[in-house]
Amino acid sequence: MSHFYTQPEPRPGLKEQPVNSSERTLLDSVFSKNGPMPPTNIGLRALAFILDFILVTAVGSVIIWKIALPQSHPAAFSELAQWSEALIDWYADKENRPEATLPDPSKSLRRALAVANEIQLLSFWIYFAIGEAFFAGSSLGKRICRIRSVSTVNLSSPPIMAGVVRGGLKTLTIYLFFPLGLLATLATLFFNKRSQMGHDLMSRTVVIDEKYLDLTKTK
Repeated sequence: MSHFYTQPEPRPGLKEQPVNSSERTLLDSVFSKNGPMPPTNIGLRALAFILDFILVTAVGSVIIWKIALPQSHPAAFSELAQWSEALIDWYADKENRPEATLPDPSKSLRRALAVANEIQLLSFWIYFAIGEAFFAGSSLGKRICRIRSVSTVNLSSPPIMAGVVRGGLKTLTIYLFFPLGLLATLATLFFNKRSQMGHDLMSRTVVIDEKYLDLTKTK
């Protein structure tokens, strides 16, 4: 396959023609709607992500509330319940007492919530990185939707480092830079021909639709 995507040598005796900037590159033709590796539409990608998000959130919640916090912050659940009740009472009474301040969580609860957030973030990063690097650019949500990531360098599964970077960038977009990070990574869809989001561009990957994969076009 690598020979197919190698730029041809110029023929002797022919004057080299200037490259038209509007002409599609070889990779653009590969990752095009009618190419051998058509990119996935945003709707299917969103569905796969939602499925992954539900799975990782559920697993992460079990780890947080059944394993991590009972050992490091045993009173976290009861403190969270008390704070939630205080928030409900504040909201119900704010019309009668508009000067009432929003109740703050206790110092120990803030520490527990910070730990919970870090565990959830790490769970997403590990999940996406392992799927990209060791399961052929896939995940459970992607497998259900029959889509996967491929490297624009070797037209195969992303290398380990690219998978780790891609998983990390996706996670940071959700947790640290939401919603601006999400809007920025979505905006790149309108400025490239391969339907790449921000984390796709930075990790040099494309998400393809396996239902329409046709490698015979590369022969």
